Amino acid sequence: MDFQGIVDSLYSPASIVAVEKKQDGGYGSIRIAAGNKKYGELFNIRKKVDEYTVFVPGSEYTDYFQENINFEDVCYRSAILKEEVHTYAHIHNVEIWFDIYVMPLEYEDDENAYCLYFSVPNDNADSLLDTFNTSDTSKDVLKTCIKLHKANNLKEAMESVIAEIRMICKAEGCTVLLMNYEEEEFSILASNFVPNSTIKRVTQFKGYYDIANSWKDMLGEQGDCIIVRNDEEMDHIREINNPWYQTLVEAGVTSVVLFPLRQGNELLGFMWAVNFDTENTQHIKETLELTAFFLSSHTARYKMLMRLRHISYTDALTGLPNRFALTEHIAELMDQGKKFAAVSIDLNDFKHVNNTFGFDTGNSVLIEVAGRWKAVPETLSDKAEVYLTCIGGDEFFLVVSGYESEEELKSVVSSYSEALSDALTVERCELYVSASFGYAEFPTDADNTDALISHANLAMNEIKKRNSSEHLLKYTPELLKDEHILEIENAIRNALENDTIYFNLQPQYDLDHKLRGFESLARMKDSDGKVISPAEFIPVAEKVGLIDKLDGSVSRKAAMFFGELLRKTGAKLTLSLNTSVRHLMKSDFVDEIRKLLKDSGIPASQLEIEITESIMIDSVDKALRCIDELKSMGIQIAIDDFGTGYSSLSYLNRFPADLLKIDKSFIDEMNKSESSRQYVAAIISMGHVMGFDVISEGVEEANQLETLKDIGCDYVQGFIWGRPLSAEDVEELLRSNGEA
Repeated sequence: MDFQGIVDSLYSPASIVAVEKKQDGGYGSIRIAAGNKKYGELFNIRKKVDEYTVFVPGSEYTDYFQENINFEDVCYRSAILKEEVHTYAHIHNVEIWFDIYVMPLEYEDDENAYCLYFSVPNDNADSLLDTFNTSDTSKDVLKTCIKLHKANNLKEAMESVIAEIRMICKAEGCTVLLMNYEEEEFSILASNFVPNSTIKRVTQFKGYYDIANSWKDMLGEQGDCIIVRNDEEMDHIREINNPWYQTLVEAGVTSVVLFPLRQGNELLGFMWAVNFDTENTQHIKETLELTAFFLSSHTARYKMLMRLRHISYTDALTGLPNRFALTEHIAELMDQGKKFAAVSIDLNDFKHVNNTFGFDTGNSVLIEVAGRWKAVPETLSDKAEVYLTCIGGDEFFLVVSGYESEEELKSVVSSYSEALSDALTVERCELYVSASFGYAEFPTDADNTDALISHANLAMNEIKKRNSSEHLLKYTPELLKDEHILEIENAIRNALENDTIYFNLQPQYDLDHKLRGFESLARMKDSDGKVISPAEFIPVAEKVGLIDKLDGSVSRKAAMFFGELLRKTGAKLTLSLNTSVRHLMKSDFVDEIRKLLKDSGIPASQLEIEITESIMIDSVDKALRCIDELKSMGIQIAIDDFGTGYSSLSYLNRFPADLLKIDKSFIDEMNKSESSRQYVAAIISMGHVMGFDVISEGVEEANQLETLKDIGCDYVQGFIWGRPLSAEDVEELLRSNGEA
């Protein structure tokens, strides 16, 4: 038969393939009997003969291109089994899809059967897929893989896709494996197995990276695929890649189709299906090939995201997880409800290393320390799980879970301390480094990530300050008190330095709901803009000696606003300013108030100074002299928080006050018993006898207001008629009252 004449008469790239027949129904050598010019040019079908590179009809196909099991399978099915085969292939190094048609020829000779092999190139994957609209394989794969384009979580979507692909292939298992050649590691992106599958997973084999890496050489440059479907092909794997063969046998794998995942020239990983009906091998091959084509771009995106995540979550110097990874790991453990400990670690006197030897040596020390600590888990029991991170400079964090007792936890932490007992040799210098460790436990010491880390840091800082032979301390609530005071003190100092202390004004009314004036209240935010309660920062300011500066800042800002408000409205209202004992006792306090009146323009009669009754115990004579001067200027005086101190009636009788303020604690109890009500009534009556008006603080309920009316209180201040207001809200209040 004129094979060459047949193929030369065809327009598309075509060849006639001869497949050697075997008596057992199998096949032997496969040869290219003839090929037209387009076929030869497309695949560069040439071999060197007598110094010339030519196409030699009848030569083994492996003389022209690499051994390809899929090519052999298609030719065998068509030539010997007399099947018409329509399939497609994607060869990565050509970046072209091939639409393949293979038809059996009636003609056979004693040795060979023949088939006509068309391979039509198409560089437009979309148009190629359009030609397969009648193909169940392509429709199923397209329908499945479209999920990847809509996915917010690519890994979860990939798991779903692989599950459906496994079912399409009717395989026992399907897996996508990613390669990390830099770290010589692999990871499983997605896998799915039939329920109760006994197949041993690749993650259960030690050193499986080397096996996965070996597939690259088996695939060759064209990187088509690997197919194993019978004992003969399994024996071939045993001969060319025995380590892989051993794992296949141990895993219980009897058949496999494996495809590479490529993006351009980069080999990203592999996907495969195992243990399927080998009668459907071609269908599975087509399914996985098309799936691999779609998965490759998404896998490349996933690997890029994972690489960016690795960079974002890894300390560049030590290679350890960083602060972001730490907080995420802690959050995961908290979600699981597990007991665990967060251990804050700081190297002792590390600044001395940097100052003496330089930062390069310091970095070398950190790398050496991290290296020693990375090796510690190998010395621990199997029960405790550890997660070591470097959160910046010489600060490390260790998360320990799975321990059964505090003694076991301390033993784990001690292992990290002992790892530093030997000298570090860095740039031919022997250096001894130690560390301080402080820990807090979830959930007993904290129930959220920030608090747990903060408490561990607190314990570490405390043991470091003690400078003792002990290097480990557990967090206790007592540590938090001192630390919190320090935090608040720093916040106050920063606020004073940056002039961010501000005021609110709380309205005061008579019992007919007529506005008397406002009390100025100090307000403060931390550096993150979070409001700090006055109940927190006022006592700290008093304790650390900053209350006078705080008073001065708030009073001046409130007075300047109030003076401008009075000029605009002409309102006859009073501004009440809180003054601490420390502030009042300053030698220049009266001069400060005199200047405040001048700068703000507030009439002296409309300014009120609130003084706590404890002033009469601390320094009554000096206080009275100061108050007399204020009174001579026309300023009103109020006794704040009356009833909470220890003043005597004789002192009160000498005190030239105008207003008595009943503390909120008495108002809260006033309607709970008759004796409490009578106590408040007695204070009001006593105030009136001494010539004071009386105002009740913290009035919040209607029944409290009614009681105060009944027992003759003059004024009220509280949430029932007015919460503390910003300057803008004060102006709005006056407008609504017709005073603006």
